Amino acid sequence: MQHRFLTIRCLPKRRSVQLQLLNRIATVKDDGTVEFEVPVDVDPHVLACGLRDEHIEVAEEESPEADIQCIPPLQVVILIVGTRGDVQPFIAIGKRLQEYGHRVRLATHSNFKEFVLTAGLEFYPLGGDPKVLTGYMVKNKGFLPSNPSEIPIQRNQMKEIIYSLLPACKEPDPDSGIPFKADAIIANPPAYG
Repeated sequence: MQHRFLTIRCLPKRRSVQLQLLNRIATVKDDGTVEFEVPVDVDPHVLACGLRDEHIEVAEEESPEADIQCIPPLQVVILIVGTRGDVQPFIAIGKRLQEYGHRVRLATHSNFKEFVLTAGLEFYPLGGDPKVLTGYMVKNKGFLPSNPSEIPIQRNQMKEIIYSLLPACKEPDPDSGIPFKADAIIANPPAYG
C-alpha cells in the first residue's frame, strides 16, 4: 500500500490537547511537528482537526517499490542445504526476485532439481545427501555424533557440500552452459561455506 506523510504544525493554544491525541498514533518532534503515515486514499485535510490550511503540509513519498526499480538486474545464487522444507521458502524468494528482473539460481541437492526447475528457477547441484544429513540430525539431535563411526561419514558430507558451494556461485549452468557469476548470495545456515 502506498503512503504519504502528513505534517501538521499545531497551534500553541491547542497544542497540548492535539499532542495528547496524536502522541498515541504519531511521532511528535521537538518543534511541535507531528508526523504520521496516512493511506493514499485518505484526504489529509480531513485529519487536520480543524486547523487552517496554512498549517498543513503534505509531503508525497514514493513507495518502496520505486527504490527497488533503481537496482540493476543481479545474478543471485541461493544456496540451500537441507530438506524440501528448507528449499521451499527460498523458491518463493527466488520467484519474487525474478519478478524484479533478477536472474536467480537455486543451488541445492540433486534430488530437488525437478522441484526447483518446475518453479521456474535455475538449478545448480550441491554436494551431500539430504537423507544422510537428516538421518544424522534426527539420530544425534544436533551436530555432535553419538557414535564415533559417524564422524567420517559426516565429514565427507560436509566436504561435498563445501566443495560444491563456490562452483554454484560462478560456474556456467550445467545444462545450458550459460555463464553465471553471482552478484549476490543468499544461503541458509547449513550451507556452511
